[in-house]
Amino acid sequence: MTSKIAAVEDGWSPSTQAIDDAGLRAQVAEVLGRAARVLEGADAPAEEESPDLSSACSRIDDATLALTASLRSGGSSIRARGTTRDEVVDLMLDLRDVAARLGEAQEVARQESFGRVRDAMALLRGVNTVEQMLDQAPIAAARLGFDRTFISAIQDSYFVPRTCFIKGDTEWAAAVVRAGQDQPRRLDRTLLETEMVRRRQPIRVLDAQNDPRVHREIADVSMSRSYVAAPVIVQDKVIGFVHADYYAQRRLVGATDSDLLWMFTEAFGFAYERIAYGERIAALRSSYMRTMADAERNFARAIEEEISFDEHLVAPQHADEDGVSRPAAPMPMHRPVSGERSALDALLTRRELEVLRLMASGATNDGIASRLVISHGTAKTHVKHILRKLSAANRAEAVSRYFQLEHRTQIPS
Repeated sequence: MTSKIAAVEDGWSPSTQAIDDAGLRAQVAEVLGRAARVLEGADAPAEEESPDLSSACSRIDDATLALTASLRSGGSSIRARGTTRDEVVDLMLDLRDVAARLGEAQEVARQESFGRVRDAMALLRGVNTVEQMLDQAPIAAARLGFDRTFISAIQDSYFVPRTCFIKGDTEWAAAVVRAGQDQPRRLDRTLLETEMVRRRQPIRVLDAQNDPRVHREIADVSMSRSYVAAPVIVQDKVIGFVHADYYAQRRLVGATDSDLLWMFTEAFGFAYERIAYGERIAALRSSYMRTMADAERNFARAIEEEISFDEHLVAPQHADEDGVSRPAAPMPMHRPVSGERSALDALLTRRELEVLRLMASGATNDGIASRLVISHGTAKTHVKHILRKLSAANRAEAVSRYFQLEHRTQIPS
C-alpha cells in the first residue's frame, strides 16, 4: 500500500471509474453522509469528494451491514445519538435504492467494456495467419485504452516476449522485446507470470519497479510502474500472455483493467485457435493435393505401360503325337545370383527391361512400339527414361551398359 501511495504522490493517479451521472453522485454523497452521522455521530466529517463507482458500491455495502448489525444488537448506540429506529430503516431503504442504481451503472460500464473488446477484436478479423495475428494483437489490445501492450509466448517453460506496441515509439517497443528475449526467464515460483499459468487468471501489479517477482530486465527497460497481465488459453493450456499499462497517462492499473484485459485475452485465445487450425488444415490440404497429384502421375505412367502378349507372358504351343496342343517347355531366362536382385531389376521397371532388350536386338522406336503394341511416343518415352536411369548418352551406350549388367548376374553354365 505504501508504494501505491508513493506512486500517487509522485504524479501517478489510481485507475478508477467515475460516476458519470451527476444526480447519482449527489445521491451517493448524501446517503453516505447520513450513514456516517448515524453510525459515528453528528461530528462525523462530511464527504469531501464523490467516490468512484467501485468504492461507492463498497461503502454503501459497508454502511448497510453496519446499520443492520446495530439494529440486531438492539440499536442502543444509534438511539443514543438521537436517531430513531424508523429513521434508520428509512436510511437503509435509501441505501438499497442507491445500491441498485450503482449496480445499473456498473452494468452499463460492463457493457461499454464489452464494446471496447469487440472494437479491439475487430482489428483482427482480416488476419489470416498466426504471424499476422501476433503482429496485430498488441495494437488491438491498445484499443482497450492502454498506452502500451506486449504479447509473449511460453517456450519450453520460459517466458519469452514476441511483440510490443508503444504508440509513436517503435524503437522503445523493440527494446522491450529484446530485453525479454535476451534474458528469458523460466516460469518458476520466483516469477509472477507463473501464477497466471497455475491459476489461469489475470494478475495486477501495483509496484513493478520494486516487486522482486517481476521480470527485472523488462521492468528496467520499460520503466513500468503498474501493469496488468492475462493468460492466453488455447485448448485448456496457457500458451502466452498479454501485458498492458497506462505509462503515458501516468495511471496505476485497477481491478477493472484486469477484468477488461481478461475478456480480451479470452476472445483472442478463441480467435488464435481458429487461425492456427486454419493454417494446419491448409497445410494438410496442400500436402494431400501434392500426394494425389503424384499418385495420378504414377497411375498415368502405369497405364502407359500397355499389357501385351509376348514370349515373356505366354509360352509357345506345340502339338504332341495325338494332335493336342500343349505349352512348350518354358524358355530359359537369366536369373540373378541367389540372395541378390539383378542390378537392372533395381534400376528399371519390367516394361523398361522389355524395351531395353528390344533395343539390344537392334529394334528402332517404331519396331519397339510395334512389338509391344504401344504408341511411338510411349516407346520414345521409355527409351528416354532408360538412358537417364543408366546414365547413358545414347542408345549404343545404354545397350553396352545392359550387356555388362546382365553378364554380372548370369548363373554360370
